[in-house]
Amino acid sequence: MVIARRVVLIAAALAFVLFVGYLWAAEGYRLDHGSSSWHGADADDGTIGSRTGVRFAFSPNKLATFGVSIRNPGPVPVTITRVVVDDDPDGYAIFKVVNVAVGRADTSTAVFDQAAATPLRSMRIGPGKELPVFVTITMPDVPSVPGEDLYTDDVTVDYEVLGLFRHQLVPMGFRLSLHTPGGDTPR
Repeated sequence: MVIARRVVLIAAALAFVLFVGYLWAAEGYRLDHGSSSWHGADADDGTIGSRTGVRFAFSPNKLATFGVSIRNPGPVPVTITRVVVDDDPDGYAIFKVVNVAVGRADTSTAVFDQAAATPLRSMRIGPGKELPVFVTITMPDVPSVPGEDLYTDDVTVDYEVLGLFRHQLVPMGFRLSLHTPGGDTPR
């Protein structure tokens, strides 16, 4: 009877340790920016200080498409279910996402092929692989203020890892900005 009780206590303690380890691993799992980005001819890129940037000319209701790669640096696969730009917790996101399309996620570096991209539904990324993502945004119809810059540095990604749902800001590896010829940007 005493031995059976000890076996049950040891099994319960082991199950608890395994469960805590599982939660720690899943909650601590982080995605990262990939090795490359993409933009069409309607944008320019360059270095501002120590940062690389992609800049679009601001025009109300204009569509802009850019590409960002999301890397799974960890040891287990993840399934991405949603990508949002500038996901503002206050509900005021100036970058309105119109479309998100993805390429193949079976390589260790992203290959941007916009013609072969398909709409994002849910995409599995293996360990050490990157997912090329094409994001189309519409610029808001708002007044602009001279000398300011509207930008974002990351995307918000919803994904599942080890069966657990995660919501994470993932750095893009570059700064996405809007500008007008006079230095005006939306406010």
